Amino acid sequence: MITSYPNTTLATQGQKKEVSCTAHGEKPIIVRWEKEDTIIDPERMFRYVVSTKEIGDEVISTLQITPTVRGDSGFFSCHAINSYGEDRGLIQLTVQEPPDPPEIEIREVRARSIALRWSMGFDGNSPITGFDIECKNKSDSWDAVQRTKDVSPQLNQATIIDLHASSTYNIRMYAKNRIGKSEASNELTITTDEAVPSRPPDNVQASAVSPEVISLSWSMPPKEALNGILQGYRVIYWANLPDGELGEIRNVTTTQVTLELDGLEKFTNYSIQVLAFTRAGDGVRSEQIFTRTKEDGRLTLMILQSFKRTK
Repeated sequence: MITSYPNTTLATQGQKKEVSCTAHGEKPIIVRWEKEDTIIDPERMFRYVVSTKEIGDEVISTLQITPTVRGDSGFFSCHAINSYGEDRGLIQLTVQEPPDPPEIEIREVRARSIALRWSMGFDGNSPITGFDIECKNKSDSWDAVQRTKDVSPQLNQATIIDLHASSTYNIRMYAKNRIGKSEASNELTITTDEAVPSRPPDNVQASAVSPEVISLSWSMPPKEALNGILQGYRVIYWANLPDGELGEIRNVTTTQVTLELDGLEKFTNYSIQVLAFTRAGDGVRSEQIFTRTKEDGRLTLMILQSFKRTK
């Protein structure tokens, strides 16, 4: 009795959808629509409208759904009934929509990179076509994001690179299908690991204040070059001996930007370098500077006194 109806049909969430079935037979023919096991009553179910028209020996019944929602996905049936009996046509309706957002979590954090993995939720009844990943500095707005677009739908992990050490970032993701883009995923707030300072202390200066003491001063490296929390400074120094050999390499640490090296050899040329360090380790050393300790003034005084006695 039912001669025409779609076995399967698609709809887009939020839009109007019409499905029709055609019945042929002796009239009168009554057509009833059902969703799963529930009879559709347009008087009570306001998103549904049923219209019927007769063309010759056929009766065409159309079910209109406005607007379609996720719960409309499933099986609808049209039932044609006359005095000879009943026939049924089964229609599978699939409502498509943008996918649900993925759920993301941290896989690994390093100084310059953050590795992510994610799990996918409902695909919106349409295959996932890709993912977008957004990353920004915590102090920035989402208008100034680093965006990685169209990550392959076959992947469930990725690594964001070229980040700054010891910096806090916000990360979120979107899933995409043919219908559109998901809402933003859960937002992660992550601080990258510390790294060693990438620049040495600035303006390193040295001056001899006595035969055994050299006074040093310097400036802290630029904040963006520290790559972590400054723990202190390390001064590396050694004597350049007259025979061309190098003396013992020594180092001393301090949290200040000034230091006096004492216990040095008189009238000796010293090489000196300074570096900053964080919990990740020692940073870049400064250029070598050379300073000679002063002569022993007592020797000069003894010579003068000896010269006076011989007069």
